[in-house]
Amino acid sequence: MLKKLIILRNKIDILDKKLLEIINKRLILVKKVGIIKNKHKLPIYDPKREKYIIKRKRKEAKKKGISPNLIEKILYCIINESYLYEQKKNFKKLNSDILTILIITNNKMGHFFKKMLIMSNYSVIIIELENFKVNNNINDLFLNISIVIISINISIPYFDILIYKLKKLPKNCTIIIISSIENILIKKISKIHKGPILGLYPLFNLKSIILIKKSILCCFIHKSKSYIWFLKQMEIWGLKIKNIDIIKYNKFLFLKSLQYFSTLIIYNIFLLKKNEPLEKQLSLFSIPFCDLNLFPLKKKFLKDLKLYINTILFSNSNEKNIRKYLIHMNNIINLIQKKKIKEIINIFKYN
Repeated sequence: MLKKLIILRNKIDILDKKLLEIINKRLILVKKVGIIKNKHKLPIYDPKREKYIIKRKRKEAKKKGISPNLIEKILYCIINESYLYEQKKNFKKLNSDILTILIITNNKMGHFFKKMLIMSNYSVIIIELENFKVNNNINDLFLNISIVIISINISIPYFDILIYKLKKLPKNCTIIIISSIENILIKKISKIHKGPILGLYPLFNLKSIILIKKSILCCFIHKSKSYIWFLKQMEIWGLKIKNIDIIKYNKFLFLKSLQYFSTLIIYNIFLLKKNEPLEKQLSLFSIPFCDLNLFPLKKKFLKDLKLYINTILFSNSNEKNIRKYLIHMNNIINLIQKKKIKEIINIFKYN
């Protein structure tokens, strides 16, 4: 019996070795595909191709009596590994007319865009916000600058300094704003810069290993023709572009800010005001509760609380929206007090 087991295991080992060889051959072919994509300025991610592969192989697996779900999981692992390779190589530069890109930042997202742009063969200068604030040679800095990317998390007093220095930008320079406070920045920058302006809101965090299939909101503010190439450049990186108009964009940012702010208030009332350390209180709860990432939330919003209050109140219409929000909250509280379970469930049902 033991002898038969050893024979069977040896056969499995041989098949595993062949499987590794097949996967290696596939990855070699993927590299060749990547070279062709790069040459012809094609995006890394091809959703139609991926969907076709998965659908076809699921059918073939079913015919052979193999679990389609198993084959799908295996294929996704192999495909994702291919995407990881694609992310590590250099990308095709789409706009050879761009001389230099300046990034003003004090966060990781700014450095992420620096990395991706350098991998796309653009000349990039990155300045930390503190250094930019004290830089008196601003006219020299703006020489030959085609694009300024602003990716910041700052408090309100610094806006005026930033806006004042941006007044010295050439009129044809494109400003790209990547921030959780775009609505305030866009409003102020639009008044002093009549050149191209683009608002971006990444719908991903930088902890993601694979950038492919991640989305980014794009809002055209001024002269969109000047930066259409930049959107296509991000598509080559693997990002999915979601265009949105300024009205929906501002509404989205308001709701996002309100979500964070209301969450902060709730946890400030129920957790942060207690004498025990927050870490100790959270340890009493389940994992799903901790998944809300309260530690960065606390750090981020307590640090710039005034900023996020201003973000919520930047528009007169937001006051009405906040009142509606409070009315809904009060209605839910009343239902909870009366233990009307069905009514509470119905609130979350879509028509």
